[in-house]
Amino acid sequence: RGNVEAPPREVKPRRSTFRAALTAPTKECFVERVEKLPVSPEPRMVTLKDGARAVTRPVKPADGPLLANGLHRLSPEGNAYRFLHYRKRFTEAELHYLTHCDFVDHIGLVFMVLNNEGAEVDGVGVARCIRATEDPQLAEVAIVFVDEWQQRGAGKMLLSHLHELAWESGIRRWLAFMLDGNYAAEKLFSRFGTIVHQARPGSGTKEVTYALHQPGSRAMKD
Repeated sequence: RGNVEAPPREVKPRRSTFRAALTAPTKECFVERVEKLPVSPEPRMVTLKDGARAVTRPVKPADGPLLANGLHRLSPEGNAYRFLHYRKRFTEAELHYLTHCDFVDHIGLVFMVLNNEGAEVDGVGVARCIRATEDPQLAEVAIVFVDEWQQRGAGKMLLSHLHELAWESGIRRWLAFMLDGNYAAEKLFSRFGTIVHQARPGSGTKEVTYALHQPGSRAMKD
């Protein structure tokens, strides 16, 4: 079965979105100058509370067909929550972009289920963040899981790995696009940062900017 794909809502976030985030009234976002740094993510073995074993690893160029197939595993609601509208397929150019992460400005991770021998048998979730050209401390973030793997703690594990890599690369804020009523996403993102700005561009959507907590700090929520 295919690996679930999670591309950005657009190849590049809208300029107006980042302008709004940059002018958000918060001091926490600019407490230090952070250099933009590359990261070298290593696969991370994880075990869920129900005993399921998995690995969070970097997205690879060879994952294109898996990401394309994974799109069809999303329920209509899950598809809309992720893309803010129903998405049928990805173009070849989009798949190339989504699977060729430079791990400087584009960090992508996949959640792969393992069998008893430790081999990957299913891809069920993807998370990524893409740095804004206008502000190297700001990145658009997204995460998606197939329905049967939601509410199992997998999203927290995958986003925790992404959060650590984002911080290491110099990213200090995440910008999330979501539909109104997507409380699960709001709760998940709030584990890793504090809301510093919100905007409602219309059509039942909102843009939320989070000032990231430093990994391992007291501000991190269990």
